[in-house]
Amino acid sequence: MKKKPIVGLVDTGTSNIKSVTYALYENNAKVLQISNFRKNEKIDALVVPGIGSFGYVMERLKKENLDQFILEKVNKKIPSLFICVGMQVLFSESCEFGVHKGLNIFKGKVKEINRFDNKSQKKRNIPFIGWNKIIKKKNCKILNNIKDEEFFYFTHSYYVEPEKKEIISTYADYLNFTYCSSLSKDNIFATQFHPEKSGNHGLKIYKNFLELI
Repeated sequence: MKKKPIVGLVDTGTSNIKSVTYALYENNAKVLQISNFRKNEKIDALVVPGIGSFGYVMERLKKENLDQFILEKVNKKIPSLFICVGMQVLFSESCEFGVHKGLNIFKGKVKEINRFDNKSQKKRNIPFIGWNKIIKKKNCKILNNIKDEEFFYFTHSYYVEPEKKEIISTYADYLNFTYCSSLSKDNIFATQFHPEKSGNHGLKIYKNFLELI
């Protein structure tokens, strides 16, 4: 029998741990919840889930030295998946409720979705909650067998703006406002949308991710 991969699931203090755990269980993974720094913890993959504000999540990560845990695992090149605010903390800083420093794994900023159109008329409801299409920019291993313009579930008010556009895997468009909806580089994968809330297509993303181990 094939050994179940061990996935370290980082507890950010705000995230939907149960939904992500279920999605990983559905794909035959063993889940190890990580609430504080444990040096040399033996895991096969890392997942940092979403939900919550950027500043609070970073405060929690630093308090429990989970920022160091994440950096250790990323530097060891294990497959790592970051979801929603988990994706946002990969970047240099966010302007959500003040300026907050991120993990700075990627250079770039987290900005609020523009509520107005180019005529300064209020146009977009924030937060955006619901289903939206992802528009593929490049091939990405966790998007194998996912069609271009497939729908996934989003809930967010902020988006990432990477300095290096080549890391962007997909875009999303919200009433003519286009932004990065997923990214990939080496062993790092991240989605602004929630695969664990996106039905069978979302489960397929977790399956693709675990196949990288």
